[in-house]
Amino acid sequence: MPTTKTMDPQPPPTASASRPAGAPASSERRTDFLKVCDFNFYYGKKQALFAVNMDIPQRQVTAFIGPSGCGKSTLLRNFNRMNELIDGVRHEGDILLNGRSIYDKKMEVIALRRSIGMVFQKSNPFPKSIYENVVYSAENRRRQRQIDAGRDRRAQSAWSCPLG
Repeated sequence: MPTTKTMDPQPPPTASASRPAGAPASSERRTDFLKVCDFNFYYGKKQALFAVNMDIPQRQVTAFIGPSGCGKSTLLRNFNRMNELIDGVRHEGDILLNGRSIYDKKMEVIALRRSIGMVFQKSNPFPKSIYENVVYSAENRRRQRQIDAGRDRRAQSAWSCPLG
């Protein structure tokens, strides 16, 4: 009769050279960078994503693997709010970036896209002309500088008001 060897369960990890004393275990310090909550997505009447729930940890590689047409790219495009540029789309549920909804009206889309880098297998321009895609970043940089300059002027005005 063959025998099987069972391993005794390992005791909980203790502080070691790889983890200083008092430092939290990796599961304790895990921060969810993105959290997808009951997310449904529609192109017009056609539902493309169905009740997606997932956590994507910070500073770890995450891969989406599945057959063609299962919604991988649709979900990825939602992380950067790129689908908003398409007429007739809508979503239900939420996607949180560090605990804050990416759909919050105060969330700056450009800042969001700086936080979530995306690499596509094929070039994936915005649904605009070639010219508009090329100048998109420069236009946003110019607008941000104008906003910053206006904020600086208002701050200077507040400091230069005579006290009565």
